Amino acid sequence: MARSRTSMLPASAPGAPPVNSQLGLTQDVNGPPRELRPRLCHLRRGPQGYGFNLHSDKSRPGQYIRSVDPGSPASHSGLRAQDRLIEVNGQNVEGLRHAEVVARIKAQEDEARLLVVDPETDEHFKRLRVIPTEEHVEGPLPSPVTNGTSPAQDGSTWKRDPFQESGLHLSPTAAEAKEKARATRVNKRAPQMDWNRKREIFSNF
Repeated sequence: MARSRTSMLPASAPGAPPVNSQLGLTQDVNGPPRELRPRLCHLRRGPQGYGFNLHSDKSRPGQYIRSVDPGSPASHSGLRAQDRLIEVNGQNVEGLRHAEVVARIKAQEDEARLLVVDPETDEHFKRLRVIPTEEHVEGPLPSPVTNGTSPAQDGSTWKRDPFQESGLHLSPTAAEAKEKARATRVNKRAPQMDWNRKREIFSNF
């Protein structure tokens, strides 16, 4: 796991919120500030499996870690409950159905590399409109929005403003606005569900 660079964070005033979204830092309870980064968890299967439960819910897109067994390979890897799964073995799984994600995890019998984000990091990257990748685990982080300019486009599906480099910040054309709106709808669309199943699907590993 990457070391946090804490020199950027100013002293918090009493009663101030613990998350500094502009700097991409968060303050854990009774702990040092840490950067909002995805985590790469390398799991090696034990006698009882990996020791975590993966679930999806039709009310929100994505696959989430529901629980982690204490002392399990998942626990030792740093996997935590409420993490959202982004990549399995280096491949993005956002938008895939639950069964497809399960198949990706089981593709390698004895080990799996899971890229995950905790709720705060997930919200931070969504605010920047950037999809987390393994490069963000230790590499440069995307820049926050400042003065209405666009965030860094690392891993983002948004197009760069063609006039930005010349110093002009023009509003998008109708076609660009329509394309962004369509991309937003696609990104927010939940995976197709088998309506014969219950509201929530989960699998034990």
